[in-house]
Amino acid sequence: MHRPALLLADLDTFYRPASTWTLALDHLLWGYRPLGYHLTNLLLHGLAGACLALVGRRLGLGTAVSWVLGLLWAASPFTEEPATSVAIRFEDLLLLAWLGMTLAWPRAGQPWSKGTRAAVAGFTALAVFSKETWVVTPGLVFALEWAYRRSEPRRALRTALPWVALAMLYVVVYFLSFPGSKNYYANSLLPLLKVPHQLAAFLFMEGLVPMSFRLSPAGMIAAVAVVGALIFAFRRRSPAAIVGAALLLLPMLPTLLVPYLPTRYTTIPYAGFLLLLAGAARELTGEIHPRWKVVTSVVAAVVIALVLTAGAFAVRADLDDLKRVSEAHQTLLVEARTALAQFPLERPVLVIREEADNPLREIITSPRGWPKLLFPRHADPYGLVDAAALFEWVFGREDVAVRRLDDGEQRCRESAGAVLAHRTGGFTWLSLATPRLGEVARQSREAGMRTRVILASRLP
Repeated sequence: MHRPALLLADLDTFYRPASTWTLALDHLLWGYRPLGYHLTNLLLHGLAGACLALVGRRLGLGTAVSWVLGLLWAASPFTEEPATSVAIRFEDLLLLAWLGMTLAWPRAGQPWSKGTRAAVAGFTALAVFSKETWVVTPGLVFALEWAYRRSEPRRALRTALPWVALAMLYVVVYFLSFPGSKNYYANSLLPLLKVPHQLAAFLFMEGLVPMSFRLSPAGMIAAVAVVGALIFAFRRRSPAAIVGAALLLLPMLPTLLVPYLPTRYTTIPYAGFLLLLAGAARELTGEIHPRWKVVTSVVAAVVIALVLTAGAFAVRADLDDLKRVSEAHQTLLVEARTALAQFPLERPVLVIREEADNPLREIITSPRGWPKLLFPRHADPYGLVDAAALFEWVFGREDVAVRRLDDGEQRCRESAGAVLAHRTGGFTWLSLATPRLGEVARQSREAGMRTRVILASRLP
């Protein structure tokens, strides 16, 4: 907010500035009231569900079927993380970009107008700035051009070429700017087993797990069933099913070798899965004798009701777990506010974590909902929140920024500062005037303590 150039900056090598823009807007609207940030997430998630319904209609599904798909997606445990976690809203932003592109894409025989070109370019830009996974967009473009606009494969490939060139340029610039793999990828093919597992979970044949995948009979059956639906849809050239297949399969590609499967990874694929099934079902019902169509409709309605009910129970249980996460954070916020009265400005502070509490581990080991991934920050109080971000939030002042000094041991080697310890139940100031704070930080770390050096400073 004070340095607008940072609106285009990366976040620790993750380049998702569209999420930053929405957070900046939230800050203008809500300040330090968390409810507003969560409201934005819910609105984005609801908008994505509505856009999915509109896409279903545009791709040839009926109105009722399309809105049921939107509801199934929006209320599903497979898509809950972008709705419940403020930091994960980029998944919904990317999906909105792709759905917007689909809604703007010209129909068969419809020419490209200036407005259409501008809309598609705008949604492409939103995708670029939402998440790195956007690089699979050329595959979606091909699906739209071939299945929806009915172009020949060669022409569909030509249409996709500008997106291919843009994606290649992006990849080159990205890895030159942020070399390395972020230690996300496994040196093994075992993570590939999450694909059949994910498909089996979508079919409610087994419960979704976030890691340690295995090849199960349910996974093999689900994979065969989805491949069969894909073959059937491609032969029929079903727009809904083929665009659904693109949304199901393409977003998996960048994370295939990541040994985790949080629900942010299943959010967009589940939208594609629903479109694929609905498109294939529409083609199949066209061959059913009229006397069986009523029976088929009743069976479909029962299945949809069961899926919604199962999803509602799963989401309710997951929200109970997330409430426990929220309560742990609330406790830490209350404790941090008690330390503000003596918190120095313009002088470094060494924060030492002296407790060994781990509320996230307790939640993970005794979940009320689905198994989930909660990543602790071991050097920070209770392993919950980066200490600098914690104190910037509790300061709640536009003229004060708190930042982490990762090189604090060296930078503050000759500087005086304060020492703040976090113990079970609260923070304690050990010293407000410690000479050579960087040296103290080094000695504390080498003694086995978990430390952070942070600095609160006034903004111009």
